[in-house]
Amino acid sequence: MFKKNQFFQRLLIVLLLLTGTNAMAQFGPENTLDINAIYVPESKYTQKNGQVENAEKTQKRIELNYSFPISAKFDPATKKIQKWTGIVSGGYTEMSGKSNSQDLMPDKLLNSMLGVTYLRSMRNKWAMVSLLTAGINTDLKAVDHHDIFISGGVLFIKTPRPGFSYGFGAFVVNALNAPIVLPGLMLHLETEGRFKFNIDIPTEVSVARDVTKKMEVKLAVRFKNTSFDTENKVEPDRRYLNYTELPAGLETKFKSKHFDFVLGGGYMILRNYDLKEGGVKNLFTNGQINKLGGNFFVNAGIRLKFNKEGK
Repeated sequence: MFKKNQFFQRLLIVLLLLTGTNAMAQFGPENTLDINAIYVPESKYTQKNGQVENAEKTQKRIELNYSFPISAKFDPATKKIQKWTGIVSGGYTEMSGKSNSQDLMPDKLLNSMLGVTYLRSMRNKWAMVSLLTAGINTDLKAVDHHDIFISGGVLFIKTPRPGFSYGFGAFVVNALNAPIVLPGLMLHLETEGRFKFNIDIPTEVSVARDVTKKMEVKLAVRFKNTSFDTENKVEPDRRYLNYTELPAGLETKFKSKHFDFVLGGGYMILRNYDLKEGGVKNLFTNGQINKLGGNFFVNAGIRLKFNKEGK
């Protein structure tokens, strides 16, 4: 049952990415609270329409993630599990360096999410995970029904052996203010030993090593994708912002009984801000992709453990 719980927690990471909410939400064991912050110094900003030149922006973000058990049933005879889990997350981003009135980059971005997941084990090492989430993702200029993002879906996952899983399914999202059906795919592979390799497609590829019993060093590349509703006077129809980032970095985790502390840094390879018009017809159209140039970043985080299961 413990291994199935670990497997379920990893599924949350993949599901959150596929539904366009908070792809880098690294939900840990249940009843743990994760608080993370990142800072990226002044980076060159390029706007596709050419109306902003020689601009530089600083990015600061803080995130909070929490998951908690609602109910769980385990049948010792069949070894089947049914489990409901609640999830809460939020993030706040500030971008400094507004260049002029033609600058389409929001000064502030807020994302939030409340959700519930249902896990049911099946035959032949298969499991079904259902997810329903709702949240407000906005630039805080005007919060209305366009800022509400709702998503849900089902993923079927097979675990042929411990440390290896793959799955498929489908999700419905309203990222462009219209219901959109998207396929869901996932792959998880991890190894044990002196160096612990971890692959969670499409969210993370990493390798970690325990320097001591209370300190771990990890090299990781992670993918983050979040959708927002924004407002601007330059191109008012382009209000749906899809933010994508790809950081690669080295982090050190200091472990203790009641909390873990993480300190790290690295290089932000990619930061794209894709502005689109609403509607299903615009899902695959070329939006206005504005970019922040690559730069170094620093990050810090803490995980508070509220019970003995938190690790």
